[in-house]
Amino acid sequence: MLFQPPFLSKKLNVKNKPMAITLHTTVGSNIANSYITLQEAQDLIDGLVEDDDVTAWASATTDQKNRALVTATKRIDRERFLGARATDTQALQWPRDGVRKPDRYLNTYSIGFPFRVTTDYYTSTEVPDEVKEAEAILATYLNNNKNGLGLSGLEDYKNVKLGNLEATPNFYGAVGADRVPPLFERFFRDLRISGPGNIAIKRS
Repeated sequence: MLFQPPFLSKKLNVKNKPMAITLHTTVGSNIANSYITLQEAQDLIDGLVEDDDVTAWASATTDQKNRALVTATKRIDRERFLGARATDTQALQWPRDGVRKPDRYLNTYSIGFPFRVTTDYYTSTEVPDEVKEAEAILATYLNNNKNGLGLSGLEDYKNVKLGNLEATPNFYGAVGADRVPPLFERFFRDLRISGPGNIAIKRS
């Protein structure tokens, strides 16, 4: 009779765990998957109101936070930004050429109207602060709302009727194919061609 080691006589219950996510944040890199590092994200999140999402972020693991940042970046890159990608090899939508920075004004009320001081453009190695802040805010939200980007839109309604277009909402506010924090959308007001990357319905 062949000897069988004890560890082979037992069935091993091993679950395949997903590989840990590594952030690649070099601007313009062909393997970049985030616009900010985890520390940069934390610095931005530290300045937010301590709501449920921020509280959940504080107790999340490093890998969970990295996954949220990568997912947030993917959602950001769905936006229709102004200008064109700086290179053909970069993995992300930013940096971009031909995008003007938000106008800078000098208050000259004695003249009667603000006076434009400069017209600057983002360089081919620059990512707007608005994009970085949007990633941090969306990552915080996604960490605590795992299905935030995987909704069909019908979850927002108790009842949907085609005849006479009757619909009963589950709640009021901005909804759509994916729910994102309202502040997230506002960061791109001066950076995208028009409208958000997802269709939203606003109810009052």
